[in-house]
Amino acid sequence: MKRPLLLACGLASLMYATPAGADLDPSATYAIETLRSEGLEKTEPETISELLPRPLPSSFTGAELVELRRRIKNLALFDQVEVDHTGTTLLVRVRRKFTLSPIFDLSTGKTLADSKLTLGAIQHDVDGHGTRLGGKASYSERGLNFILWLHEHPYRPRSWAREQEIYYAGSGFRFEGADAQHTWQRNRLGAEVEFLSPSFYTTKWRYEFQLNAYQETLTGASGPSQPRDGTYLGTTSELVYDRYTWNDLTPRGFRAALELRPGIFVGPAEPRHELRAKAIAGLPLGNKTVLMLNASASAVNGGNPNHSALLGSQAGVRGLPDSLYRNRSQAYANLEVRHAIEIARRWYVQGVLFTDAAVFEPMDARGASTPAMTAWSTGAGLRLLPTALVDTLLRVDVARIHHPIATWFAQFGITQHF
Repeated sequence: MKRPLLLACGLASLMYATPAGADLDPSATYAIETLRSEGLEKTEPETISELLPRPLPSSFTGAELVELRRRIKNLALFDQVEVDHTGTTLLVRVRRKFTLSPIFDLSTGKTLADSKLTLGAIQHDVDGHGTRLGGKASYSERGLNFILWLHEHPYRPRSWAREQEIYYAGSGFRFEGADAQHTWQRNRLGAEVEFLSPSFYTTKWRYEFQLNAYQETLTGASGPSQPRDGTYLGTTSELVYDRYTWNDLTPRGFRAALELRPGIFVGPAEPRHELRAKAIAGLPLGNKTVLMLNASASAVNGGNPNHSALLGSQAGVRGLPDSLYRNRSQAYANLEVRHAIEIARRWYVQGVLFTDAAVFEPMDARGASTPAMTAWSTGAGLRLLPTALVDTLLRVDVARIHHPIATWFAQFGITQHF
């Protein structure tokens, strides 16, 4: 499981030779008394000043102003960001995106039943301070899902942020071989509230704490061995290392997170603990070409397949059956080379070559571990990418999966695979 993270760290060590800032001397000190922003439109000027490490007036190093630009970019509200100064005035020039976005996601699976359809909407700047309000309904994991969320952005260095979600999640369970007669529908109604520590300039680390609760019920159960209904109460502690700069075409840098998720399921009482690690890295190879890596690993305590990690085409290895592999432990990595060609102002066509790989330990219907398996696929894709919209594109991927089955697979969606 450690290999994807080690590979990500190796890539990350190559990513900082060329800072993503303007013509600022990182070792110089700039005395700044006022801030002037251009192009914010409905975004409040305080959204930018809140990202500064100290209130104005103050002195800032060039490195801090380069970091300010990275944080403004990571709000994902602007597709152009310039940070400069004239005398004692800090100049921030941006080009704002259209921040009200419909959510319409179609991601095909190995079968029609395993396809994913999502409808909803999100306002990426509901309060003028980069807070995201969204809601969506979806058919995924062979079940109906609903979620409503309010997320403050995590880039303020002088205050905590908060994320809140209410959700209903349905998931259809099925198994292979001798356990093929076991099926059921798992339904969860729950809520989460998460507190994100200030994103200090003096460190790239950030801490997040979450409270989780859900009521779990089963319907449509068949087979002799079925889990029981109950209530889950748990917490999440997440340590995040963030040197990642978001960009529509060429993200750069490295972000990794480690999550500890202790919890208890009541009715009957059983532990539900989980450990997760994830990373994303981008290495630009040119103005419109980038090498991207996404890696994830997780493990849970065994004994109940309702408490498991899920792997498939939509999150994992393109071409792998969805809603089938409920795992005690798993690790996967996605590697993509993306190259974009501009076809009109703020419109691009992006070609992608990719490979996905995973190793995982499936559970049977009673929650016992079965022999470990591997999966591997390769393929190519095409995206139509309008940079005036936030996190929206048209995507088609064609994959050839080599393990554990050999077949072709086509997937469609309106967001990047990662």
